[in-house]
Order: sequence, then C-alpha cells, then structure tokens
Amino acid sequence: MSSRPGRFLLHASITLGMLAIALLFYSRFGNGDIAFGDLVLRTQKGISYPLEAPSSSILRPHRSSLPAVDSDAPQVSNVVIFIGDGMGVGTVSAASTLLDRPGSVLNMMETSFIGLVRTWAANTLVTDSAASGTALATGFKTDKKIVSVLPDGSVPVSLFEAAQNQGLTTGVITTSGLVDATPACFSAHVPDRDHHDQILEQMLDSGTSVLIGGDWSNNDKAKRNRRYSEMESRAEELGAARGYHVVRNSDALISAPLPILALFPPRTGYAEQHGPPLDVSARHVVELLLQKGNRFLLLIESEVIDGTAHENDIEKTMAGMRELDEAVGEVLALVSARGDTLVLVTADHDTGGLSLVDGDYDDGAATVRWSTREHTLEWVPLFAFGPGAGAFVGVIDNTEVAIRIAQTLNLRPFPHVAESVAN
Repeated sequence: MSSRPGRFLLHASITLGMLAIALLFYSRFGNGDIAFGDLVLRTQKGISYPLEAPSSSILRPHRSSLPAVDSDAPQVSNVVIFIGDGMGVGTVSAASTLLDRPGSVLNMMETSFIGLVRTWAANTLVTDSAASGTALATGFKTDKKIVSVLPDGSVPVSLFEAAQNQGLTTGVITTSGLVDATPACFSAHVPDRDHHDQILEQMLDSGTSVLIGGDWSNNDKAKRNRRYSEMESRAEELGAARGYHVVRNSDALISAPLPILALFPPRTGYAEQHGPPLDVSARHVVELLLQKGNRFLLLIESEVIDGTAHENDIEKTMAGMRELDEAVGEVLALVSARGDTLVLVTADHDTGGLSLVDGDYDDGAATVRWSTREHTLEWVPLFAFGPGAGAFVGVIDNTEVAIRIAQTLNLRPFPHVAESVAN
C-alpha cells in the first residue's frame, strides 16, 4: 500500500470507519439531525412507555355506543365503501396540498360528515390489513394476519354475508390481488392471510356478484402456494362453473355483465397493482348494479397507496391518492342525485407516517418526511356522503364502522358469531 492510490484508499477507509463509529455512537446516545449541506442524517430513539393489553370485554362489539337512528331519515338502499389501504390523515393532508395546490379540496373531502377511526388490533397496537379488514367487515377485533376469524377460532358473520342473507347484491373491486387481506375479509374466513388457495375458493363460492382484482400468480408469497397457482390457471373454468363472466384483461371489463370474476395481470410500473384505473372499474360496476335495481353493498379498495407508502415513494403515493379520489368522484356523480346510497371513504390503517414539514412557494417545492416504511397506529379519516352519513362522525373504532353500516342497512343480527370453530 506504498503507492499513492494505496495510501489514499487506506486513509479513506480509516476516515469512513471513524465516521461510521461516530454515527453509531450518535445513533445510540444522540437524538436529532446531522446535516451535511442537503444531506441530513436523522436518528430517532424508540422510547419505552408502559403498555397494558386491552381487556377482553373491549374486544367485543358495543352496540350502546351507536347513535340513534332517525326514523324520518331517507332509507339507505345501497352502501359503497372505499378503502384507501394505508391512507392515514397525513396522506390525505398531503394529497389535498400536493395534488393541486394549498387550499384545494379533494372529492372525498366534499362533506361535513367526517370521522376519525382507531385501528389497533386485538394482539398489537399496530395492525395489518387482515386484522383491520376483519374489524371493518365483521365488527370484531382479531389478531394480525387473521382473516375474519376470531382469536379463539370462532367465525363471525361478515357484512357481505349479512347483506346477502337479506337479498342484497355484494361486490368487491381492488387494485391489489383479489385474494389479498382486505377483500378477503369480506368474502372468506381463514386463520392466516397467506392461505390464498382457501381464500380464492371461498370467494368463488361466496355468492359475491362482483370479484375484481389481481391475478397473484407472480406474487412472491402466493406463487409458493401450488394449489393457488393451479386454481389461477383454471380461473376461466372455475369461474364459469359458478356462473361468472370471467375477465382477464382490462379492455374486456367495460363490456362484462354481472356476475363478474376479473383477474388482471400487474400494471406496468406497479408490480403489486392490477387492472384499469379505479374510476373505470368503479363506474362500470356501479352502473351495472344500479341497472339491476337490487340493493347492493360494494367495497372498492385502492392498494396503490399502501404499496407505494411502504416504499416511501411520495410521487406514486400521490398518484394513488389521485386515482382513489377520481373514483370517489365518479361514484358520487352516479349516486348523489338518487338519495338512497351511502358512500364511505376510509382506510384500514396508516402506512409510512407521512408528513409535510416544509414548503416554499417561491421555490415551488415541498419537503416530505416519512417516519417508517411500515404501518403506524395513526388514526385514519372517514368521510361519509348521502343518507345515514351522520352516523359516521366523531372518533370511532374500526369495529363500529361495520356495525353502523349494518345498522343503516338494517342487517340483523349483526355483529354475530356464526360458527364456533373455523374450518
């Protein structure tokens, strides 16, 4: 190492080693930012605080907290539930500023009926889409990774099942895989969200009239499930045997009649997102359901927000918010004048802990920070439109969302445990 390049490499290695030691020391004992021009190294210590587990009684639904139903209020015939997966309050706040300009109003914000939803799971503060989806679909808390099954193995009735029992048509649209946790919670009951073959089988047998989502044949977890992969390859056969019109590409969707089974390949540039823009799917399905004339309950999920927030990709997260908001606008344009359709816009949990920390109008740039690449405990927003919207204001638990939907549709009994042990 006597040559000049050798000495340079030695000195550089020593300098980098000392810097690494200093940063390690600072990260252990310091708490703040180290700035080198535009480069900011940020350290945060997690501080322990005593935490008690929830009592067993609070995990059960509480009907007494529900607002009284106005007997003179318009009848709710239909409910459309939008779920922006991973859409926390910070995400909506950022979108309302970045998608247009400060002071702009999203379609989802054009209501005075606004709530905040708590999202904790039965076994942990920070939930996942399975536990939160179960709460939104059944009115019960459960553990992470469980799909509409309770921790003791008992099986609660979902909103879809309760609705179908009273003659309503049900449907789900998602940009994620059809068998992903959130849509699965409304049409299946399995002890683990990774049991994709069981989820697909139950969804096909559920009587749900609209099943629109992604083909997860290339998903890392799903493709390890040989039975699921085999079922996906036979989707046309399996769907047709149950009366579905099977769609495998986006162009064919807009001409497909009910009942629909659509399994789309990934979008270009979005490996975990599928199908046409959400407003296209939502408009077609809502028009079909309105033409049918039957009462309906429809779930519409954007997975784009969650997937891109996990990557801390602000541009794609905002693109996901725009897509969701345009779908909300399309549906509101179709149903608002009817006066019989309740539209809810909420989320299962927050992802990323997004916040805007600075913004200079002259420079035309906003500064964004993420607190994590995972989920957080942050409350999520709830925007309500149409008849029954007044029941969804204030701070409520995610279990209460399902219970109040059931109340507006007069679905009884709900919440309700149907079976003692999951299959």
